[in-house]
Amino acid sequence: MGWELRLTDLERGGQTNRSFTQATVRIGRHSENELVLKHNQVSRVHLTLSKDGERFFAEDSSRNGCYLQGNEAWSRLSGRIELTLPATIRLADWAIRIEYQSDDEWDKSVIIPAGHLVKRTESIMVFDLCESSRIASENDHMAYHMKQRLQQLADPVLKEYGMRFFKGTGDGFLATFTSPRKAVTAALELESRIKQRNSRTANAPIHYRISLHQGETWGISTGGQDIHGNDVNIAFRIEGVQGDAFQTPTVNLPRMDRILCSKALLTEIEQTPGDPLLAATQEIGAATLKGIHDPVTLHLITAKAA
Repeated sequence: MGWELRLTDLERGGQTNRSFTQATVRIGRHSENELVLKHNQVSRVHLTLSKDGERFFAEDSSRNGCYLQGNEAWSRLSGRIELTLPATIRLADWAIRIEYQSDDEWDKSVIIPAGHLVKRTESIMVFDLCESSRIASENDHMAYHMKQRLQQLADPVLKEYGMRFFKGTGDGFLATFTSPRKAVTAALELESRIKQRNSRTANAPIHYRISLHQGETWGISTGGQDIHGNDVNIAFRIEGVQGDAFQTPTVNLPRMDRILCSKALLTEIEQTPGDPLLAATQEIGAATLKGIHDPVTLHLITAKAA
């Protein structure tokens, strides 16, 4: 289904998995790259990965170089070379393991015995950083700063509330939780931290849309580099929904700076014993979502007044 990149931070430790469906993935310091790496040894466009038919290529356009791992040593890339995947390339403080999962490979994976797959019922969160393309066109440094600041705000919140899966989407992320209460609480806490940041800086505000949905996800048996399924698609559609998707909305739907959730997630909370939900919910109505067969009833979530 696309590129699967596993980044290992050689200096500070830790790994991050990123997935991309584009045929070409640019890696570098500039905010318009698909994968942005902040480091003084990383060029604006440092490395470009591309797919041409069934062949894969890496092109080094940097000042400080990229190094391809061989059997016993690292060799510096020179211009555009063909890759044999999986491959590992080192640049600055990162080692990047590169794989590519084709549509044919995914088709095979979904018909193998069910024991090799993982099907979960979980809470799905989609976060979108609004207006990032416009900001980048006006000030790419500011766009990069906002993405970095968002990551600094989101990472500890997601970990605190038991995030199971994470995938960056360029201008946001997809995450899942085992508990719908924790998903809602994480969304409210992230919203609170963004509002605090916006009130304390003269920089452009971070605008956002957060969607929450309860449903089934599918991945490979290890937890996977990606998750799939109709409920994942629904979560993404909820994130971008606007007023014209409702026949008769009962509340004024903000274009951005909002948290929306499906009725399915609230129903799961109601049916699961636990602490009361520290949030106010308002039903908006049934939304017709692009590519989704049945209308989905949505609610607007806000923090309860202290």
